[in-house]
Amino acid sequence: MKLELKSIKYSAFASEETHCYQANLYVDGKLFAIVSNDGRGGPDLEDRHPKYEGSGTDFNAKLADIGAFFKTLPNIPSEYIADGLEQALDIWCGDRLEDWLVARELRAKMRTYFVIQVEGKAGIFTAKGLTTKTDGGWHKGHRILNHMPFDDALVIWKEQAQ
Repeated sequence: MKLELKSIKYSAFASEETHCYQANLYVDGKLFAIVSNDGRGGPDLEDRHPKYEGSGTDFNAKLADIGAFFKTLPNIPSEYIADGLEQALDIWCGDRLEDWLVARELRAKMRTYFVIQVEGKAGIFTAKGLTTKTDGGWHKGHRILNHMPFDDALVIWKEQAQ
């Protein structure tokens, strides 16, 4: 089963205990549902998307299939729960939202700064006004994330900047 979140709308000011967001959920490449959270600590809501081609009964059956799919996956390790946390759609959506927020943060930094990793130092640094064009590889002890494919830069950003 292939799940994707698209058309994410996020509201930082309304996020209190959880992220306040709304997104379209695609299942196996087809628009299925609108998932959302009001940001006040409750679970995500899954509503049938108006453009979903099935009936309400089909929607509920597919939602049950998605729940069954997550039950086949191994539990998420947790220091607080002995057997780990059971996987579920709202946890998956929360993880995708976190990925989207981190990618958005990196894109914003890259619009204004050069984002640099320095060899032998932990963390990521920013600078303005660099004119050197690189291939994104190591050059004189540093590499510029702006000059590499975004997905590769994102992996480094997640490892070093968090």
